[in-house]
Amino acid sequence: MHFSPRSRRSGPTARTSRRFELPGFSAVALGLLAACGEEGGAGPPAGGSAGMDSPDFAVAPEWESLWTVGALDGEDWEVFGDVTDLVFNQAGDLFVLDEQAGHVVVFDRAGAHLRTISRQGEGPGELTEPRSMALLADGRLAVFDRSRRGIQFFTQEGEYLESVPFDPQRGMPSFVRGWLPDGSILTNSETRITSTADGGMSFSTNSGAAEAERPIIRYGPDGGRGVWYTAWDPPPPTGEGVSTEGAIQLTMRPVRAFDPSLSFVPLRDGRLAIVDSVDYRIKLVDEAGTVADVLERPVRPIPVTDAIRDAEREWRLDQLDGPGVRLSSPLGGSLPLPSGFQEQMTAARRTTIEQMQFAEAIPAIDDLALDFEGRLWVERRGLPGEEGSIDIVTPDARYLGTIQSGGLRIPDAFGPDGLMAYGETHDLGFPIVRVVRLTPAVPLEAGSSTEDP
Repeated sequence: MHFSPRSRRSGPTARTSRRFELPGFSAVALGLLAACGEEGGAGPPAGGSAGMDSPDFAVAPEWESLWTVGALDGEDWEVFGDVTDLVFNQAGDLFVLDEQAGHVVVFDRAGAHLRTISRQGEGPGELTEPRSMALLADGRLAVFDRSRRGIQFFTQEGEYLESVPFDPQRGMPSFVRGWLPDGSILTNSETRITSTADGGMSFSTNSGAAEAERPIIRYGPDGGRGVWYTAWDPPPPTGEGVSTEGAIQLTMRPVRAFDPSLSFVPLRDGRLAIVDSVDYRIKLVDEAGTVADVLERPVRPIPVTDAIRDAEREWRLDQLDGPGVRLSSPLGGSLPLPSGFQEQMTAARRTTIEQMQFAEAIPAIDDLALDFEGRLWVERRGLPGEEGSIDIVTPDARYLGTIQSGGLRIPDAFGPDGLMAYGETHDLGFPIVRVVRLTPAVPLEAGSSTEDP
């Protein structure tokens, strides 16, 4: 199971991975306990919020596990192959996108199976390699199908409406980083496919933008393309890459740890919240591409020491024991890998990690998410192998508190009335989806819950 484009979380509370707010969010209304923050904060002020320059104060949302779906053997709708996206509608129904099965499974808020939309195939309304989906402002379900090179539209009841293809010569999203209410896709990686003089095809990835720039690209539901904003990108690391030897020749570029990631989410008012720097700085960019406002907190990046360098190398080397490499074809699907290729890739990755370069500081922010009520969850970057704490802030510059590491994690989907969904893996190795709900009745201590996840 994978969630594209970023690695997703492992359940409501922290376990082994790195790695809300409802109407009337306050320490009383949501049953949150406040404690002194890392910088000596004396707890939340009256009303449960503070200015962005406030010291940390801790909040600990209480939650309960509602239902789990997914089976090793059973009905087609409950045996997941490769869950790539989750989304709630306004009623609290959960839509589960299964790439391997080529369909969307819909459950009501109690966990009952309502219907299955589409099926694997290449005909009208069928899905081949669905990677992402969204429920649009007009109620339609939009599904990005990478192999079909476009978006397919359905009603929420499952009726196929139409397909909008992208022109691969002009460009198409390599993956989806966000959706807009009209069905536009936001990405920072795109693929172009062009014909060569000898009758073959040439593939290129990304936009070819100038060094130290990262474009955020908008692909419209009419197939159009435009750059919304060009984010800052640190210059690439120096030195030569590491190449594999064998039937497939690949060169892995030099790696530099702790470069700032590019994170962005569309806001309810039409702006885009963007993180592209080392400091705790969230840019709010309007539709014209102008930075209209900036959200900042007094959270300093952590200087990188020798001990941190050693820990990061060790953490990355430990990850080599995880799932193998899967190479995707620009035409869709996965490329067949020759015997021994995984071992060659692992050896090349190991060398790359051993030769890894390092930025001077660990960025303050690692990721962004937007909850169902339009508030930002800001995941701070932790030390190597550790998850960071999560700040809850609003686009109008109110700080609502910090969920400490070890507490509630950002879900894969936010829903109404405190519903949240997480894609997980069962102990036996098959995909499951767990739905939880924030419960405002009784406050609990940080990191505790009414039920063990």
